[in-house]
Amino acid sequence: MRKKLLIIIALVVATVGIAAVAASPKLIEMTSTPMFCNSCHVMNDQYESWFMTGIHRTIKCIDCHLPNDNLINHMVWKGIDGTKDLIYFHTGTYTEPFRISERGRRFIQANCIRCHDGVVSRIETDTQNCWSCHRRINHKAAIFN
Repeated sequence: MRKKLLIIIALVVATVGIAAVAASPKLIEMTSTPMFCNSCHVMNDQYESWFMTGIHRTIKCIDCHLPNDNLINHMVWKGIDGTKDLIYFHTGTYTEPFRISERGRRFIQANCIRCHDGVVSRIETDTQNCWSCHRRINHKAAIFN
């Protein structure tokens, strides 16, 4: 009886594992879209601002809001932030308006510099955030103070 139970458990684990590996690329792709980010966050104002401004409309939320220095760091923080956001949303414990964390500010600053390296190479970026001067590039409702 015990051997039969272990075989059933092993088959279930193997099936779930195979399904997770097969679904991972599609799941990662789906959860990387701005529409997905907007689907369970109270982010309508930020989404509309991003969609309507056009300046950065061709990039995804994760291009600015997650670390993009390497794939492992990106995926770890995508999982951490995604799980945190789901919990906050479904428990109703998020604050309005949303405020970006200090860690999130560092991600955004690093990504601005990464994408605009040639321009910012002539600017002191250690003492000033990019959005200090380029406030209109960001979401209208976002608060960086």
